[in-house]
Amino acid sequence: MKVALVYSDLNYIPKLVSKVNPGGPIQMERTKNSLKNALEWGGHEVFEVVADVNMLKNIVDEGNIDVIFCHYMPMLDLYNQGNVFAALELLGIPMVGSGMYTQAVALSKETSKMLLREHNIPTAKSQIFITGDEELKEELKSSFPLFVKPEAEAQSVGVLKKSVVHNEEEMRNVIKELLEVLHPPILVEEYLQGREFTMGVLEGETLEAMPPIEFIFKEDDEIKFQSVERKASNDVPIEIPADISDEKRQEMEEISKKVFKIFRAKGYFRIDFRENSKGELNVIEVNSMPGLDEGKSFFNRSAVVKGYSYNELINKMVENAIKYDDKSHRDFPVGKF
Repeated sequence: MKVALVYSDLNYIPKLVSKVNPGGPIQMERTKNSLKNALEWGGHEVFEVVADVNMLKNIVDEGNIDVIFCHYMPMLDLYNQGNVFAALELLGIPMVGSGMYTQAVALSKETSKMLLREHNIPTAKSQIFITGDEELKEELKSSFPLFVKPEAEAQSVGVLKKSVVHNEEEMRNVIKELLEVLHPPILVEEYLQGREFTMGVLEGETLEAMPPIEFIFKEDDEIKFQSVERKASNDVPIEIPADISDEKRQEMEEISKKVFKIFRAKGYFRIDFRENSKGELNVIEVNSMPGLDEGKSFFNRSAVVKGYSYNELINKMVENAIKYDDKSHRDFPVGKF
């Protein structure tokens, strides 16, 4: 099959990226190369496409594209991720992974939380701030320490060493600092101090949960969460599969599959969990386009433990995209631009 591999343009990256997302461009380049190698291993012809204003025309002009594999990661404005997927859906070509709706909803952490609460899935209490001057909710005033992070970013961008705040003054200082380099809104939520996990879900004939991963934070760690600093230095040990009871694993799988369906996800998805002080699971974030950097990203490392090699996993995604393509969303014919 002929696969259009859509990826981020790495030639014109603003200098600000090196400050807020230092590892992003390197990860994107590695991921693109990993995906291309895996697809060619599977016998596919790969047509590389930069996600820019010429993207749709380039795909149409190339012709005979069987499936689109979009792994586009905006370097500054994460909202563009949903825009790219929306544009690609106009082509009516089967696509690996979730479409625009899922990308847009999942990229908004507060919207995600509203959806989770609507379906009675535990998640931390939260509030968004546009200017930083808004009155803090009463339920959060009594919930310190709180956690401050961007409302719509990935790769721990904007999650700082100082993101855990112990009073309102600290909170407003961190919000102000983030607003100087990132777009509003900023999310403030309860800081859940328990264990942290992530679980991937792969869609095929059924939904298949990947082995849970635990992020290991030691007692003497100064930062007991995945800050942008710790991610950049890659110094958070993980355990696959996580050392948890069968009951906890089953609960995590049930929640993960339910969340997959709630967000109308397709292909693959990843759900992040953190326990509260009582050891109860809370969903802290959802990932509509989990990383696929070979040997490094959590989704495919977990899949390897499940029994899929990296190459097998990527090609299974492509096969599933064709096999389970929902043609009902195709409102626009493919044509010349």
